[in-house]
Amino acid sequence: MATNLSSLLACEAEIEIISIGFDGPNRAGKGTQCALLRDWLAERAIPTLIVRGDGSRTGSGERPEDPPSAWWRAASRRLYRLPANYEEWNLAAYRLARELVVWRDRVLPRLVRAQGRRLGVLLVDRSLLSRAMILRAMGAPDIASALYAERYRAKGRQIFPDLVCPDLIVNLTAPRWVLAARLDPGDPKVEFRKRLIEETCDWFGDAVAYIPRHLRPRVVEVDASEEVERVFRRVVSLLQARFESLWRLDKAPVSQPALPVLRSGP
Repeated sequence: MATNLSSLLACEAEIEIISIGFDGPNRAGKGTQCALLRDWLAERAIPTLIVRGDGSRTGSGERPEDPPSAWWRAASRRLYRLPANYEEWNLAAYRLARELVVWRDRVLPRLVRAQGRRLGVLLVDRSLLSRAMILRAMGAPDIASALYAERYRAKGRQIFPDLVCPDLIVNLTAPRWVLAARLDPGDPKVEFRKRLIEETCDWFGDAVAYIPRHLRPRVVEVDASEEVERVFRRVVSLLQARFESLWRLDKAPVSQPALPVLRSGP
């Protein structure tokens, strides 16, 4: 029994999960850069998942990283109403953080083992900087200490910044006029996005000052006003400088098996 337990622990220790967050205002290109990096990592046979770290998800089940959820379907209808209900956004943030832990600590390691790999990468669309924006809009006096207030915990483990902060956060910034020009007039959320750009675009320039001091070195700012491919090359260079283990692996493509079902509770 002891031998089997030792082998199991050794197997768990061999798996490394790296988390990379993309943050910034609306239309900065967070989702685009996540998708480009996912494809780039897949070329190097590195299992990768994209998840939401802050904001919301639809709960539609149309994408593996957005499993069916009646709670999220109802919440997504409420969240985008004007004026903003900050209590709803804070509750959604706590729930997403809880789900992120499940993706990172349970689902992705299973995926890595299923593919016979030792390394997986979790790409996080929005992170602590976006979380701080909601509290900043609320006028919270001590944002760094209030990112995940205990009163929003419905069940499960307590969430705190160190638990959910990615290993690296890429803060994509661009002038307000550049972001506004990228809005799609046909987007049903266009007015909501336009208002967010107007109100919070400049805030991301100093957003790092609103997260705990010891986590600030994980944040790197990247100019997102340039063409997409140039921004992506800059992102890759940052990763090469920060995570040497990503480039000790072969470049053979690997298939992605079906994901385990995410069960984060009600």
